[in-house]
Amino acid sequence: MYNIFYSILHKQIHIFILMDYEKKIRILLSENEFLQEQLEELNAEVQKKDNEISLLGEISESEGSLRSKIDCNLLEIEQLKYDNDEASKKHLALETLKDELEIELVSEIKSRQKEQVLLKELNSVHTNNEILNNELTEAALLYKKVQTLKMELSEAKSNAELAMLENEELKAERDELQNLMKELRIRNATK
Repeated sequence: MYNIFYSILHKQIHIFILMDYEKKIRILLSENEFLQEQLEELNAEVQKKDNEISLLGEISESEGSLRSKIDCNLLEIEQLKYDNDEASKKHLALETLKDELEIELVSEIKSRQKEQVLLKELNSVHTNNEILNNELTEAALLYKKVQTLKMELSEAKSNAELAMLENEELKAERDELQNLMKELRIRNATK
């Protein structure tokens, strides 16, 4: 009963741990996809600003307004580049965390598998112990039976020896009677 309870408890813990890690990995993958979309949007904005700067260079506007707009665009580009770098760093951190979680999950699964193997070995030893105890009980019963048979055999031998002695005595008595009968016949014949 204890072994069954222990096995069920281990399976529930194992499922709970797997669900927890899978949930974390799904969250990380979702955040990763979101960051990837942000990166693509930022890259599109950078390209758009680059196109605007190219167009501004070709438009014949006053140098002051062109320079001002170019400076603004450059500032926006720098900000976008900074945002892009930060998003890349966060993306890399999330990838690293995801790898660490996967490694931890694999390690936990291997540990649970080892525990299951040890539990099976323990159950096997327990079963073998029960079989050995049953065999020892049967051997004790057989030994007791052999001892009883030995006693009965010894008693039978004693009875057989007594019977042989009685038989010898009866033969001796018979021989004596036969001799007496012969003597009586001889005596009767001589009279």
